[in-house]
Amino acid sequence: MTEFRVDRDNPAHTLPEVWPPFGLRIESPRLVLRQVRETDFPAYVAAASSGIMATGRNSFASPWDENSPEDIAKNSLTWLWSKRPSIGPNSWYLMLAVFIRNEDGSEGQLIGMQDVWAEKYRVLRTVESASWLRADTQGKGYGKEQRAAMLMWAFDHFGAEFAESGAFDWNEPSKRVSEALGYFQCGTHRVTDAHGKQAEWEIRYRMANNDFLRPSWTVTVEGNELLRDFMLLSPRHLAEHDAGNS
Repeated sequence: MTEFRVDRDNPAHTLPEVWPPFGLRIESPRLVLRQVRETDFPAYVAAASSGIMATGRNSFASPWDENSPEDIAKNSLTWLWSKRPSIGPNSWYLMLAVFIRNEDGSEGQLIGMQDVWAEKYRVLRTVESASWLRADTQGKGYGKEQRAAMLMWAFDHFGAEFAESGAFDWNEPSKRVSEALGYFQCGTHRVTDAHGKQAEWEIRYRMANNDFLRPSWTVTVEGNELLRDFMLLSPRHLAEHDAGNS
């Protein structure tokens, strides 16, 4: 199925057929990325509360991961729900859970998140991203692999032309991932730290599609055509949009 169509009075539709973001699935050699669902929430809370920061400094915009498991469940899950209405075509937000890929291709442990979003996408064709991994899975190359997998989907399947990201100037692992994939530093931004108590410098990164330093492997993507049609970003919708603006 490539067009978003829902039959009247048909309870036999699958969940991805009525909400296509749930159908997007990106497989890399070691990982599976797909939209987080309510059935993933216990695994999400487990990963988030297991420990994320491997250093004494917090690289998030707020210290949400330092909360108790109960507060993580209350606050983080309501935040996940709040992003559901952003479904394009100009403003969209996808929260991709990251799973270890089993040998048979099935999903194993949920180990983190790879968020990707855009504003004014039909014109700017630029995606921005953020991610995290539980601390006991860091240092194995998963962070670079999940970002590369997301970028392959965005550039090769979803029509993105540029990608942006940011990192505190002291966050060497995040900076290394960006630079290893082809991002270049395009400026700095003065922000507060996660606790709002001191100033930090955030380095801004940007990369064009042609500058992407692609890994030797590729990704398998499912559900992309239906998602693009759902978000009014399929070729037919873009053609109608361009014709209306001509």
